[in-house]
Amino acid sequence: MLTRLTPTPPARAPVLPTMGLMLVLPITASGGSLGELKGMSLEELADLQVSIVSKRPERLADSAAAVYVLTEEDIRRSGYTSIPALLRLVPGFSVARMDSAEWAITARGFNGRFANKLLVMIDGRSVYTPLFSGVFWESFDTLLEDIERIEVIRGPGASSWGANAVNGVVNVITKHAGRTEGTLVSGYAGDRERGLAGRQGGAIGETGYLRLYAKHEDRLPQKGLADGSDKDDLSGDRVGFRGDWDLTPADNLSLWGDLFSVDSHDPWIDGSDLMLQWEHARDSGAGDTLRISHDRFEMETATSTDDASIREDLDTFEVEYRHRFAPVRRHDLNLGLGYRWYRSLIEGSEVRAADPAERSFELFSAFVQDEIALVPDRWYLTLGTKLEHNDFTGFEIQPSLRARWNPRPDSTLWAAISRAARTPSRGEYDLVGVSTVVAASPDTQWMPLIARFTGEDRMNSERLIAYELGYRWRPAPVLGIDLALFHNDYDQLRTLEYSDLRLELDPSPRWILSVTPDNLLKGRTYGLDLVVDWRPGASWRLQAWYSLMGMDLNPVSGSTDPEGVALAGRYPRQQAGLRVGVDPRHDLELDLYLRFVDQLPDFDVDAYGELDARLAWRLDPRLTLALVGRNLLSPSHLEYGVETLGSTPHEIAREILLRVEFTY
Repeated sequence: MLTRLTPTPPARAPVLPTMGLMLVLPITASGGSLGELKGMSLEELADLQVSIVSKRPERLADSAAAVYVLTEEDIRRSGYTSIPALLRLVPGFSVARMDSAEWAITARGFNGRFANKLLVMIDGRSVYTPLFSGVFWESFDTLLEDIERIEVIRGPGASSWGANAVNGVVNVITKHAGRTEGTLVSGYAGDRERGLAGRQGGAIGETGYLRLYAKHEDRLPQKGLADGSDKDDLSGDRVGFRGDWDLTPADNLSLWGDLFSVDSHDPWIDGSDLMLQWEHARDSGAGDTLRISHDRFEMETATSTDDASIREDLDTFEVEYRHRFAPVRRHDLNLGLGYRWYRSLIEGSEVRAADPAERSFELFSAFVQDEIALVPDRWYLTLGTKLEHNDFTGFEIQPSLRARWNPRPDSTLWAAISRAARTPSRGEYDLVGVSTVVAASPDTQWMPLIARFTGEDRMNSERLIAYELGYRWRPAPVLGIDLALFHNDYDQLRTLEYSDLRLELDPSPRWILSVTPDNLLKGRTYGLDLVVDWRPGASWRLQAWYSLMGMDLNPVSGSTDPEGVALAGRYPRQQAGLRVGVDPRHDLELDLYLRFVDQLPDFDVDAYGELDARLAWRLDPRLTLALVGRNLLSPSHLEYGVETLGSTPHEIAREILLRVEFTY
């Protein structure tokens, strides 16, 4: 059911003598008193409504999947300044920072700069690029103070969200505009990054609310491994808005929009997005949702020579309709239809290009899910599937079966079997290019060795069959335990196949090594995630987590890919984290996050442990001074290595920044 949101109007801000301090110190905002910002109890968290599993609200404790939620308080107390950094807090996620702008982020294996098995959304709108079926993390941003929560699935979510929701799903959910009335000025500054933002929110008429925001950020370059320096800094600007209107007691309308520009030297990214959503609640208990969106994305790589750069202009139009039926006896039905249209124009040269340069392609989809109460309040079975037709591989069917048992109100045992697919990207189909692998020398008979990459229009989808088992238990009101086990079987994984060397004489003598994508790798991953949450009181929170994962990969007979099997050595076998939040006094907050990441053998990246910390002092109900430190245990450390198609990694340095939180 839809409910009308009527927030309390903000009080008039007093004129503070600290306004002069605001002009010279970084400022960030957070509303409400300190007591209002305290986190949920475990019981309240268990009752939190999430929709990432089945596109309908359900209790977090009842989700038959490895679901985790970063709450508004988690985000505020983390001290992090970007969405990729926030994902470090998610148990079982592999988050490796490569430099000031680039990240390698995924769950349950196959990580990399161009990781392609994690679906990422903001308010349900996909932000992945069909160029490589992944995310340009440097362009994925919003005002962090506007985020209500981040819902995450570790494991497949394809039966609800479709292709590319293979190893995980992330949905960033922003606040209703009615929760962000008033004026906000926000910012931070430190030895490695700084940012400044502003937001204005208020009522429009009797039933509407609107907020506008703008932000700017700068990050200094990290230490490059090649020569100890690098130009890979980042500068980004973003403006946007959100409006929410209660048209009738049963109808809500929301409108989002953003414009952004990010300069990380490689690549440059500009873009815009606009999304409209209408929700209607029926008297019977059924409901309808209609969402329409358009994205514009422009990207240009940077190289030492102009003829090696490449540019893509991408337009995406999407419409989706969902209908949730009123419960029929023991059935709770949910279905939907969707259509997505892409237009991609890639401009390059003989060195890097696409053939064809312009391509338009479509995606048609439908999904249906039925939750069946076999024994009400005890046994539940959820059957669902996503049906899709794309222009690359045709029809894809991605079903799932999820079951849960509630032996007691404080415990849930769940199991799931799912099928998911990662459809080929436009890069795998259409990109062509050449690069010099070995310069001319006596060893090459004074002829250079050239690698020539050619797309393959016969690529198949990567396939996954996932088996999961989980148990959530709250043995005491202040203690929660969450265990998830998984076994994933993969088939038709992408490889880059190398041909035999051949000699070409035109336009000059050279050795040619042809490289084409194929599907000649299979394998499995298996492991567990364990989270223990202890919240003895409003002033204390401790959370410990441990993740263990194994990966076995086997090339199909005839494969010549030298790096396929090496992917198993690019994901940490073990990870662990310990978060401590304590309030020594009513006006003080101390947050510590200690994390351990195992070695990456294929990259010769050593295991490391790091500590992030935040100490905040609330000087006034509207003013908080916070000192934030990251990577405090070493001057710098390496988190990822050199990929064939990726960027040169950098050592990630220790950093300190100062924040002043203020609202009025």
